[in-house]
Amino acid sequence: MSEGKHCQADFAMPCHAIILAGGSGTRLWPLSRNLMPKQLLVLGGTSTLLQQTVSRVLEAFAPSNIWIVTNEEHLFEVRKQVGALDVDLKEQVLAEPLGRNTLPAIMLGLDKVVERDPTALAAVFPSDHLISDGKAWVNDLVKASFLAADKRFVTFGVKPRKPETGYGYIALGASLEPGVHVVDGFVEKPEYAVAETFVRNESHYWNCGMFLFSAKHFLTQVAKCQPELWEWWLRRETVPLVQGYREIPNISVDYGVAEKIDNIAVIRAGFEWDDLGSWEAMYRLGDKDENGNVIQGDVLAMDCKNSLLVSDSGKLAVVGVSDMIMIQTRDAALHCTMDRVQAVKDVVETLKAEGSPLVESHPTVYRPWGNYTVLEEGAHYKIKRIQVSPGARLSSQMHHHRSEHWVVVDGTAEIEVDNEPRVLVENQSVDIPKASQHRLTNPGKLPLNIIEIQSGPYLEEDDIVRFDDVYGRVLK
Repeated sequence: MSEGKHCQADFAMPCHAIILAGGSGTRLWPLSRNLMPKQLLVLGGTSTLLQQTVSRVLEAFAPSNIWIVTNEEHLFEVRKQVGALDVDLKEQVLAEPLGRNTLPAIMLGLDKVVERDPTALAAVFPSDHLISDGKAWVNDLVKASFLAADKRFVTFGVKPRKPETGYGYIALGASLEPGVHVVDGFVEKPEYAVAETFVRNESHYWNCGMFLFSAKHFLTQVAKCQPELWEWWLRRETVPLVQGYREIPNISVDYGVAEKIDNIAVIRAGFEWDDLGSWEAMYRLGDKDENGNVIQGDVLAMDCKNSLLVSDSGKLAVVGVSDMIMIQTRDAALHCTMDRVQAVKDVVETLKAEGSPLVESHPTVYRPWGNYTVLEEGAHYKIKRIQVSPGARLSSQMHHHRSEHWVVVDGTAEIEVDNEPRVLVENQSVDIPKASQHRLTNPGKLPLNIIEIQSGPYLEEDDIVRFDDVYGRVLK
């Protein structure tokens, strides 16, 4: 392999990386939510899971050969995070208009790959997994590239450390070469007794969700296995792929292609792997104190053992618990025993069925221009703290159902209301009547903070009509 960052590894053929950065991470609620899912969070360390993945991929792929597929809601945050690692990557981010599982997302990335090189190989990586021993990981990718050049669809299996009911498994078939097997089948999230048998017999490995294949050969299999998706793909010359996204099947690459083809191989991974998909995994991988506790944030733990205790807002005081998960955010808390951690997904489904906003977002919501935090709300009012980054500008917009009152806390605000410009500084305010066209800009070099008081019968974010937007969010 070539040494150093941004150097293409010694693949059998030119190879592109497709990083899947969608998903909601429901098993890490209440920290992970739809508008800020786990791959965009710092869960220990100093970088997000997405940034850790991209940094690893940059060790083997040139930035121009990396494609990050996310959705429109996360587009600007993903661009910001990957741009902090390499500014060229901001142009490599692709946005789905809505989630349609891993197979359509991969095909969105393949559109760019085959445009560049129809004969290229493509490697697919989830954005929320942890991998140690990067050298072994690259070596396995290079080995996979030679198999893929020989028209094999290649996946990677991780030797189970214990029976795990939250992972998928790959059945190891006949040996093709040292460390490589034919795939005899896939098993999705088995019962504990079945997983125990898999581990004891060493017959099945964990499916880590990584693939490497010839783009041309993969698309041939899509045509054979998923004709509806293939028809959607063929129309892309005249109709952009994203325009037909709502009508295409919601289907995973495992179910849609991998489980339906014969020439698939699995490499027994030489690297350590973990799916940071549950609070149990956070506990297992975290740094433990002398009592076996993993503690993050402002936590006071007294007589506690073998527990994960996390607070990202306010003091969390815990006394006399063992084998517990306790997560506190500003607007929600989760308490469960360690052995019931998989039930967190059921909690999220229940909240979703109730129409709870706790599934959708945190009190602080990030936008391309900065962020806002909901401080308080009632039936006909909402109070927000709005922070606008230096030089940033909100869209020119209006609201049908609410009026607003802005008070500058610090910084300088350039404000337009019905084409009348004004400049406000600390402790000055302005009224924005209902249906008035208005815009907010921070012309300064420091963040601008304002308090916004909304009044009206309907206060949700979809009551925004945009006339102009520097971030391209105006509907055509």
